[in-house]
Amino acid sequence: MNKKRLLHGFKRTAIATALAPLTFGISTLSMAQEMEEVLITGSYIKGSPSDAASPVDVIDNDYINRSGAFTVGEITAKLSVNSGSENQADSFTSGETQGTSNVNLRGLGLSSTLVLINGKRQTIAATRANDGSVFVDTSTIPVAALERIEILKEGATTAYGSDAVAGVVNYILRDNFEGFEISGGYEATDNDNQDSTEASFLWGFGNEKTRAVIAGAILRQDPLSAADRPYLVDNAISGLGRSFIMLAPDTVTGGDYAGTYSPGERVPDPNCTANAGVLIPQPSGELCGFFYGPRFNIINEEERNQIYGNFSHEFSDTLSLTAELGYTDHDVKDNPQSPSYPNLAFPVILPGQAGSPFNVPVVWFGRPLGSDFASPDAKRDNQTTRAVLDLEGAFNDNWSWNGSVAYSKNERHVEQPDTISSRLNDGIAGVGGPSGDETFSVFDSSVNSPELIDYISTIAKTDRETELTVLDFVTTGALFEMGGGAVGFAAGGQYRDESYKEDRNAIYTQGIDPATGNATPVDLIFLVGGRPTDEDRQSYAFFAEIQMPITDSLDVNLAARYEHLDTDESVDPKLSVRWQALESLVLRASASTAFREPSLAQFYAQDGSLQGLQDFNPDGTPKGSTVFVRVNSRGSLDLDTETSTNYNIGAIWNPIDTFDMRLDYWRFEYDDVITIESAQGKLQDDVNGPDIIRLAGDNSQLVGVNANYFNAASVDTDGLDLTANLAMPTNSLGDFGLHFTGTYFLSYEIPTASGTQDVAGYFNYNNFARSIPETKLNVSLDWLMGNHSASVMAFYVDSYETTRAVPESASQDIDDWTTVDLQYAYNLEFDESQAVITLGVKNVFDEDPSVVYDAANFSYDPKHHDPRGRMFYVRAKYSL
Repeated sequence: MNKKRLLHGFKRTAIATALAPLTFGISTLSMAQEMEEVLITGSYIKGSPSDAASPVDVIDNDYINRSGAFTVGEITAKLSVNSGSENQADSFTSGETQGTSNVNLRGLGLSSTLVLINGKRQTIAATRANDGSVFVDTSTIPVAALERIEILKEGATTAYGSDAVAGVVNYILRDNFEGFEISGGYEATDNDNQDSTEASFLWGFGNEKTRAVIAGAILRQDPLSAADRPYLVDNAISGLGRSFIMLAPDTVTGGDYAGTYSPGERVPDPNCTANAGVLIPQPSGELCGFFYGPRFNIINEEERNQIYGNFSHEFSDTLSLTAELGYTDHDVKDNPQSPSYPNLAFPVILPGQAGSPFNVPVVWFGRPLGSDFASPDAKRDNQTTRAVLDLEGAFNDNWSWNGSVAYSKNERHVEQPDTISSRLNDGIAGVGGPSGDETFSVFDSSVNSPELIDYISTIAKTDRETELTVLDFVTTGALFEMGGGAVGFAAGGQYRDESYKEDRNAIYTQGIDPATGNATPVDLIFLVGGRPTDEDRQSYAFFAEIQMPITDSLDVNLAARYEHLDTDESVDPKLSVRWQALESLVLRASASTAFREPSLAQFYAQDGSLQGLQDFNPDGTPKGSTVFVRVNSRGSLDLDTETSTNYNIGAIWNPIDTFDMRLDYWRFEYDDVITIESAQGKLQDDVNGPDIIRLAGDNSQLVGVNANYFNAASVDTDGLDLTANLAMPTNSLGDFGLHFTGTYFLSYEIPTASGTQDVAGYFNYNNFARSIPETKLNVSLDWLMGNHSASVMAFYVDSYETTRAVPESASQDIDDWTTVDLQYAYNLEFDESQAVITLGVKNVFDEDPSVVYDAANFSYDPKHHDPRGRMFYVRAKYSL
């Protein structure tokens, strides 16, 4: 048991207690507003979602429809409170997570936002981001069945346990629909041929006792090749195409390589440009580079099939049952890669070997298959299953109970092409191919037979599986009366059982050196591979919550949770206060602690990824261009639990019935944050450190970096949220509504070798933080008149900058980015049915994503900007 963590929870209880005199000492001036009796995210006691003590935003079904979103990821990516999520996973910075989407509240990390579906936990995706984050895949949530999204913008460990550090996003699915609804949509980019097609149905039926809702949806998304947007990949050039380094002076008298060469000179493929390569000048000679950017997709071809069902039955006035079942099959079909990766062994080719025209040894600086070969695909297949059984009953008029079991499972299959190292070496030695007598030429690829190429090529395959079973029991009711009404109370317990399993095919599985216990390299020229993992763990928790209406205008909520984990235990309190200072003004404040247990993958997994890194000379000057190398990620059983203290102080102003405004100041003091070491940062700090892997010698070619999971010292961040809504009804021009939401980071401080650094407003390529624009704003104007409706939505992402050294032709500044969406809908009403036709344009002014100089990666930031440009869409929905 981690005693430090247990004491940490009690220490923070004192913090919350210290705030109590400040909040209880406020005098009351007016009667409390009448509160709608509903259950909101973050509390087990019924209250008001619009002006509760805790900051909760609700994205309703009308907004979802007006957004024109074809996926859940498209909705959450634009939320102002969301920063640094991966809803457009790209091949370079998030290749492993392609075909998924997620949420990142406050930029505190994908793992620090708890995602719920109908208030129940969902298993994490069977994949990890490049920084080691685990997350719930929100792409498995069908938009057709989505009723609303509730966002709790503060820590919620007291209610939900581990992971709810930055807050909670609760996706509520439709369960009270009656009738039949069918819809279809088509969306296409303006400048090229990328399009998406969707179709869905919703069927609800039943009687007073028994009800059922069934929904199904399909999505077909065509690819958008980077070749259609070359300005987005103009830096995606590798220096490892087909080149050679002379180890001795030589003269070649004939053939394509004829010439006189000096030791150390770089010699490119003579047919480099003819084979679509790029010549890169060097201090001595040239390299034949490989322009891989246009080969990859900006948007992949995807197929998504979803089914969801909800069944409920009332046995009596005091007992009811609800059952849910959902399944998603989501496959990434067209995901082209480089023809082959570079050979990071950089072998020495002797005279007469591998078709060498040289009379002296040379170092091969390149890849077996280059620009003159087609791109293979890398599949990502996902299947997600979810089942929930929920019983709700009442002891009497004042006390009720709820018990549930929720099961979810995610299976993910990933394929990545590579070259078998031993077979390539056999080919270079002249004993390759199926018959063992073929030579693989690294100088002229046209002479290599298809059989020999197939012989050296392989597919690395990974299968991962996550499962989660959660049992919940909660009882709630009224204890006694106080000055403002009945005291609400809730208490309950939770049991969780989760597992993580990872298998690879034989060529992709690392062995173990019996002498050292370290993993041995796989027989591939580039990919790292990993070890099989099969782990599970259990936890249980008890929690209680009490809401005290001290007076008609002052409510105090106290909550606490004890959670017992396999490796730790935690006690976390929460205090929140709501004061109706004036009839039109509500003041609120909350303080709480939260924690996150390391994921099973962060404890046990060992695998690798490909990352574009800038190497350096010992004097700190850049060495060559950015190259993709192996980054080996290693889990650690020494990880501590993450902890945080969270504060929120806010005001809700409602001077008239048609206008309200909410302003909140928030602060998170986040300790022991778990992340993977930044490979670029490690390389920059010590070019010859123990985890920097080079071919030979202190200043030789970089081939890899070992990166370990670790507990960073802290993250301290604070900022402001502002939300405003104005309704403007008119008699002749229809009804208008104006809505505004914005989030501003005041600071985001992380530890450095010399102290702390505020990284808000930076791209953060060389530390564990993600890109963090200081400000994100959303503004929408809605109009409704009879059967007509329309909306204008504007989304603003603030400018930020990178600290990466850039060439003279580039800039460290990343411009602010504003897009505007338009939508018009017409409602056709019939005797017993209706149809809605919707036309829309996204990014009306065709704003390109802001340019980011990220070396060999895409030239934009997919975590904040959409590369698709202007898009048109049409939807039709028929209901009866």
